[in-house]
Amino acid sequence: MDEEKFNELKTWFHNYVGSFYTDDSFIQLNVILKEEHSIRVCENASLIAASEKLDNNDYFLAKTIALLHDIGRFKQISKYRTFKDSDSENHAVLGVKVLKAEGILSNLPATEQKIILLAVVNHNRFRIKGNLDERTLLHAKLIRDADKLDIFKVLLEHHNQKDEIPNPALELGLPDKAEYSTVIVKELLQNKVASVSHVKTCNDMNLTRLAWLFDLNFRETFSLVKKHGFIDKLISTLPQNAEIEALRTHLNEYMD
Repeated sequence: MDEEKFNELKTWFHNYVGSFYTDDSFIQLNVILKEEHSIRVCENASLIAASEKLDNNDYFLAKTIALLHDIGRFKQISKYRTFKDSDSENHAVLGVKVLKAEGILSNLPATEQKIILLAVVNHNRFRIKGNLDERTLLHAKLIRDADKLDIFKVLLEHHNQKDEIPNPALELGLPDKAEYSTVIVKELLQNKVASVSHVKTCNDMNLTRLAWLFDLNFRETFSLVKKHGFIDKLISTLPQNAEIEALRTHLNEYMD
């Protein structure tokens, strides 16, 4: 993978996404949201790849995976009007189907095609699956970190503007109430990636996102989480009480 091939894929990406532009304001809002998200994930992947001193080939491979990781989201939101995989299709699996159907990876070496597809299909799993070789595992971990960094940003921006610019697609049909699951809090205090089985409210969803801290893989990712204050900002979206304050302390100590 080199810069020229990456730029060709980037041109294809924007043309493909543009085919989903519509007068339907809900669909258009979310198509653009995921288009911009994908570009920012590329930037995150670039920072992580550079910090790991990856060679030029793997640097642009990491950016390619980041660009394409959510390619299934556009068909998902257009067809089902939701980003909730359980109410539609697993967007990572759908993304692999799109990439194969479009044939846009066909000019790449078979090894790189395989790495891209395996990284895409693993980017949203609870845990990475499969007996991946060292290089593929590196890229699977890198896209997971790069993606999480931007989802933190997207969630916080949505929280701050949801009254002026509501977007139900980001709330996955969950009620925006003050309640939260103490079970999820206990899991976080045990350094566990929280199970979604206890998610009943938007607060619960934000708690599970905080639990992503225990599934980050690179020092640069932690540095960026700290630089942008994502943990304290996400904690501030929750009800403020002694339990949540204890969680804030625990997460910041873990990060340090």
